[in-house]
Amino acid sequence: MSSYLSETEKEYLQEKRTQAELFDKQIAIKNSALVGEPKEYKGVEYSMNQRGLYECINVDSSSPLYGVFTSTSILHSIIDKLEARGKLAHNVKSKNA
Repeated sequence: MSSYLSETEKEYLQEKRTQAELFDKQIAIKNSALVGEPKEYKGVEYSMNQRGLYECINVDSSSPLYGVFTSTSILHSIIDKLEARGKLAHNVKSKNA
């Protein structure tokens, strides 16, 4: 048994799908927003997102600090290791950039 959808119903369903996708994207953006005041460690600014993960602010996407971290102690440890290797400064954008 096959079902038939009129063009109007197809358009209606497509519009609902588009609205649902837009709503999902808006929720994802809101959920990834940073909360609270940014903190700084050795010149690297970071803040917590709404999921409780830490994100560095003003870092290049090629930086090892780009992404999320589960705790500040892990983030601080990575920053310390990068600083010891001399790789920290070129990955952090200036605040005026």
